[in-house]
Amino acid sequence: MSHPRRRPWAVAALGVLALVIGPSAAAQPGPETDPERVPERVAGVPRPAGEVPAAPPSTGSAGQAVPDSTLAARLQSRSESLVPTLGGRVLDVDSGKSVWSRGAPVGLRPASATKVLTAMSAIKVLGADHRYRTTVVQPRTQDDRVYLKGSGDPTLSTARLTGLANSTATRLKSQGVSSVYLRVDDSLFPAPTNAHGWEKEDVPEYVAPVRALVVDQKNSMDTSMQAAGVYAQALRAKGISIRSTTRMKAPETARKITDRTSPVLRTVVADMLRESHNDYAEALLWTSGLAAGGTPTWDAMTWRVRREIQRYGVTTSGMTLHDGSGLSRANRISATSLSDLTARLWKDPAMRPVFFADTAMPIAGRTGTLENRFGTAPSSCAVGRVRAKTGSLRDTTVLAGIAVGTDGRTRSFALLSNGRDNTAEVRQRLDELAATAVTCM
Repeated sequence: MSHPRRRPWAVAALGVLALVIGPSAAAQPGPETDPERVPERVAGVPRPAGEVPAAPPSTGSAGQAVPDSTLAARLQSRSESLVPTLGGRVLDVDSGKSVWSRGAPVGLRPASATKVLTAMSAIKVLGADHRYRTTVVQPRTQDDRVYLKGSGDPTLSTARLTGLANSTATRLKSQGVSSVYLRVDDSLFPAPTNAHGWEKEDVPEYVAPVRALVVDQKNSMDTSMQAAGVYAQALRAKGISIRSTTRMKAPETARKITDRTSPVLRTVVADMLRESHNDYAEALLWTSGLAAGGTPTWDAMTWRVRREIQRYGVTTSGMTLHDGSGLSRANRISATSLSDLTARLWKDPAMRPVFFADTAMPIAGRTGTLENRFGTAPSSCAVGRVRAKTGSLRDTTVLAGIAVGTDGRTRSFALLSNGRDNTAEVRQRLDELAATAVTCM
């Protein structure tokens, strides 16, 4: 399995999209920095703003064009080592022509490549500028009760909870209140259940039970009460004592004391794609699904994603979804669907800056879950030219995204290996196929 390492939390700013990306040398992965050392399904933490390397500049004019027939033959030959476990497709973005495919229509386990679908659906439903809003409310007739109300914000931090507590304490003191009953309202989501296809050991290590409150992306069986503990501690630091803490829905007539908002959704999506956050993905799945009017069930939430994919003009044939992160072993997506989707996202002027910003989809040899891949020849020729979502489970290895060719052509690709152990060798084979799509090998 392959997963990103953890980093200190901060929200990364969206970078400027490079339209033409040139190759450069990649650093060799070391034993302390290789994100493949820990499973990809661990929710990583965003890199602080300013640390994301920019894509290398253009090297000038495009190289000699590679005929589609020649490229297809190269892809076919280099995919032989992965047969029969591979489903793959390479698509010319400008013409929409399929250059090469192998088992492309077959639905295969996509692992974390599922997050691309989840992100697209969330942006369509909620909007790229959507912000999650965590609030503190108070019943109109009970000044000694405060409700911490979750919005499903996956980025909620200790700093934001402390800000909420400070504002709450100021308000309570103005009312002459120094002791309160703390109520935790996480009723936006139903009582959590595991998605179909999650393995028992995955929870809460690799994904937390999905609740409307979580702090600092710390996985636990009850993230809402964990967040409430941080908020309560900050209240006490301001001289407000807590009589008890209980989970309870706030009255509809309660008045707002204070609130805090998340970064805009485009930033949340970028961080999720780059670092492959499982908990971000499930929060996006549930908040967008509920906002679209879905009933609060896993089936209804994932049905909404498939509907948005269809509306976007991408086939859902062979597609089965059971979660938003791709941790479910029962998910199935075809190489046809993934390559079509990434091509449409690249060509969409509203979606391209969200999905392919320098801080979003991992860049080969540069960022996120691809930072320490494409580091050796022959695939190293594609460093900076591939932006793609990875996917990794113990017997699943996936790479799907965009390859900017040395011949001036842009191609989308999807490569899904199922049934073969996720090893460095398999990842290298997929990297070489992506580099072939770049036409640099």
